[in-house]
Amino acid sequence: MTRLRAEDLSVGYDGRLIVEHQDLAVPDGAITTIIGPNGCGKSTMLRALARLLPARTGSVTLEGVDIRSLPPKRVAQTLGLLPQQPVAPEGVRVADLVARGRHPHQSWYRQWSSHDAAAVESAMALTHTTELADRPIEALSGGQRQRVWIALALAQETDLLLLDEPTTYLDLAHSVEVLDLVHDLKHRHGKTVVMVLHDLNLAARYSDVIVVMADGAVIAQGAPSEILTPELLREAFGLTALVVDDPVSGGPMVVPVGTRGGAPVSPSPRVASSAAHGDAAPA
Repeated sequence: MTRLRAEDLSVGYDGRLIVEHQDLAVPDGAITTIIGPNGCGKSTMLRALARLLPARTGSVTLEGVDIRSLPPKRVAQTLGLLPQQPVAPEGVRVADLVARGRHPHQSWYRQWSSHDAAAVESAMALTHTTELADRPIEALSGGQRQRVWIALALAQETDLLLLDEPTTYLDLAHSVEVLDLVHDLKHRHGKTVVMVLHDLNLAARYSDVIVVMADGAVIAQGAPSEILTPELLREAFGLTALVVDDPVSGGPMVVPVGTRGGAPVSPSPRVASSAAHGDAAPA
């Protein structure tokens, strides 16, 4: 089942198409990660799914309805979005920023309620930001800030979360911290997540579905173990790499070969299996 879908979608900026005539179905209850080289259209696709960019051709449908025909408040009540570089007003407290996630549920006849307060409290508890409530957002570390922004999206009480490069500018420890949270939101709380990531190994470890884009087109979609192959990495990224077994997750792990060479590497069962089927691993 999928509630969010792009069909024959073309979208771009300033008269230039970035994504042309593409289809994408987002499976419910899964973490779907879009990967691809810089400039391939990953964030453009995500912004179109969030209705931030209008379709030039085709459509994005949300629960079977063209997203362009839905009121903005209805979309905000269904989709939670974390943009690539969110900006908060200077001096705003964490609790006040997270409370802005309740704006789609407000109106002139429905003001702040106990339910709104509970939604904010729950979002902060889920993201482990409760102890940060009175601190200004600019006083936080990168990992703390990302958890606060995710809390804001959760406060909207949506089942669909779109995260545009949630680990940007974070070191590895904070990246893992944020993606552990995303994993928890899916597995414990039933959220459907679509995110854009650059790190192939983090994408492989935390995703149920990988979508690979290149030159504005979706060229592959499926489970990480099916998608991340030496052949696809060459096609999409121009990258020569081995794909071995991740010793932690058991899924695929990408090991770039580069140009420096080095000692021969014994192939993992994953690479050996590919070779047995006629798919040569890169030297």
